[in-house]
Amino acid sequence: MIWGNAVRKVGMVAAAAGMVLFVAGCGGEDDGAGKENAGPQLTAAQVDKEIGAAAGAAGFTKASFDTVKPKLKDCMINWAADEPGKKADPAKSYADTLAALVKAGWGKGETTKKGTTDVQILKKGAWTVRAGSDLGPGIKMVAFAGVLETRECTELYVGELGK
Repeated sequence: MIWGNAVRKVGMVAAAAGMVLFVAGCGGEDDGAGKENAGPQLTAAQVDKEIGAAAGAAGFTKASFDTVKPKLKDCMINWAADEPGKKADPAKSYADTLAALVKAGWGKGETTKKGTTDVQILKKGAWTVRAGSDLGPGIKMVAFAGVLETRECTELYVGELGK
């Protein structure tokens, strides 16, 4: 279904655009030595794997497209569920994914709910992940967008996403 694939990609581009706004508030004065950044540093591949394991256990599969620019692969991840609307209960699968991430050591931050849209901030080490779902009528979306909050990555975000 070409239209469905195009709409999903547009949704991910919108999520990536939202990350630009999110990243604008990251880093700056923090050199990565704060107490939230203490402990072993996770790589982007490890973050993607943890999200994939939690989402996979909840019944989601990862979409085949990736919206992260190559230069940002070490500092940013995007994980989108492929056709979450085909799940019997995608809201339960999303909640189960979040619960599994918390069990894996991700700290819950701010939650924003508006209508059928839910956004949950998760933190682990220097990573901040914005988990989001829109499971109302029509197109359904579940996505996780993460950024590594270090000075080096913040400089890359400003340089690459500002182009």
